[in-house]
Amino acid sequence: MCERSGLELQLTIVLSREREPFAPPYLKGDSVNFNVNGADSPLAILVNGGSSSGKSTLCRALQARLSVLADGAAGSLFANVAFDDFLLMISPKLYPISFVEAQGGDVSELVSRTFNDGRAAWEYLEDRPATGAHDDKPYLKLALSPGGRQVLRGVHESWGLHLQLGTHLIIDHFLQDKDWCAEVLQVLSDVAARTFLVGVFCDVDEMERREAQRSDGSVEGRPLGLARRSADLCHAHELEYDVVIYTDRQTTEEAVDLIMGALGIATAEAS
Repeated sequence: MCERSGLELQLTIVLSREREPFAPPYLKGDSVNFNVNGADSPLAILVNGGSSSGKSTLCRALQARLSVLADGAAGSLFANVAFDDFLLMISPKLYPISFVEAQGGDVSELVSRTFNDGRAAWEYLEDRPATGAHDDKPYLKLALSPGGRQVLRGVHESWGLHLQLGTHLIIDHFLQDKDWCAEVLQVLSDVAARTFLVGVFCDVDEMERREAQRSDGSVEGRPLGLARRSADLCHAHELEYDVVIYTDRQTTEEAVDLIMGALGIATAEAS
C-alpha cells in the first residue's frame, strides 16, 4: 500500500431527488462539492430500513471503508450511531415480557408484570395492515412508552450535537413512525448537516429468516413479526433516497461500492 500524507478526502454528493424510488442507484442532478477536511458542514449518511434488512452490517462496512480511505486525516472521522443505541440505554429490568421470552430469558425479574401493562419501556404490538395481509403470520410494531420515547428523542438530539462538533455520522435507523422520521430530519436540518439518504430493502422472506436467527440472548433478538411489518412502515414516509440498496440481491461489498460511487468520493494527495 502506498504511503499517503495529508490525505484530503473529497466528497461530491450528487443529489438524485427526481429518481424513481426503486430504480437502481445512479447519479443525477446538481453536484455539491463537499470537503470532509474543510469548512463545509458535516455529513450525515442516514440509512433507513426495516428490522433485519441488513442495515447494521452495511453501516459497519461503510464506516470501515471510509475510515481506511481517510487514513486518519483530521476532520474525517465517521461515527456510526444507531436506533439500537436507545435500546442499550434502557435497563434490562424495563424490557418487555415478549422481548425476554423470545430470547428464552427469565421474566420474573422484569418490572412489567403482564403484557402491555405500561411498565416496560416498549412493547411489540400486533399491527396488521388494513389491506394486503391475508396470511396468519404476525405483524408487529414497536410501541414506545412515554419514557422510552423521551429517551429516543434524546438519542436523536445527541446526533445533532455530534454533527455540530464536526463529527460526520453514519446513522443506522429504523424509521418506523412518521414522527421519528420528522424528528431526525429536523435535527439534521437544525445543524445544517449535509444529508445523504440510503434506503435499505430486502425480500420479506429473507428478512424473516434472519429475524428467526437473531434470538440469541442479546439486544439483537426480536420477536417474529417485526421484520414483516417494518418492511412497509419504514419506507412509508415519502423519503427521496439518494441510493437504494437491496441486501438480498447485493453483497455488502457491492452495496458499499454503490454508496461510495453515488457519493462521488475521490481522493487527492495534498501538495
